[in-house]
Amino acid sequence: MPDQSPLPAPPPREPLKASHKVMLGVALLLVLLKLIETFAHVPFITPAEQAFFGWKSVLFFIALLLLGSGFAHVLGFPGMWEKTVANRQRVWFPLLVGLALGALLLAASRAVASAHAQIALQAQAARAMPFFSLLLIQTYKGVGAAIFFTLFPVTFAVWFIGTLLLSRRWPTAVFWTVSAVVCLLEPYWTARSNHWLLLHATPVSAALVALLLLMYALDIVSAILLRRFGFTAVLVLRLSSVAVWHIIGKF
Repeated sequence: MPDQSPLPAPPPREPLKASHKVMLGVALLLVLLKLIETFAHVPFITPAEQAFFGWKSVLFFIALLLLGSGFAHVLGFPGMWEKTVANRQRVWFPLLVGLALGALLLAASRAVASAHAQIALQAQAARAMPFFSLLLIQTYKGVGAAIFFTLFPVTFAVWFIGTLLLSRRWPTAVFWTVSAVVCLLEPYWTARSNHWLLLHATPVSAALVALLLLMYALDIVSAILLRRFGFTAVLVLRLSSVAVWHIIGKF
């Protein structure tokens, strides 16, 4: 007679962890912002900004998000919604720090813009953009910057140097050394792309130095939050500073 015994029940599926859900939500947010931009025909200030919002950039940021999250997990950094991290550490503290840094960055940016006509014209064009378009673009830029300037470069460099080359020796020293160097990337990128350091007609102003130092401070705080509270804290810090610096400050 054929065997009538019931088939063994499949093992229970492990539920998707909260941190993975949040990471998936960030990836879907980037896709959603791009879809809204496509159908809403958002006006861009420059062709470079329009290219930055392309599908290739969206997929690039999602790939860096996945890779950076993987390196963070290997390094033992908290997940995006780690149970051991309180919401005051993950949300409220980064929110307050981000608002404060955003206000300082806004003040420094306006001081720089008053000294350089080209930057002032770009600021006027941004103010003329509808609020919805500005919100959409700056949210996308904020998420992309958090991934590109903090999550991926910090985790990859710490993993490559600290784990692969030094076999997990001196982890604290490696983190601080790597962060100090990696966090120079955004100020250098900003200065180079705006040609501020190539303006030989006028000396570098104190406002410009203050702006670049504040951007460096933003990235250093982001690296610390990434290590202590996870990438969600970095996103909250970045988006809250962007809200003051690039959105509220344009009106």
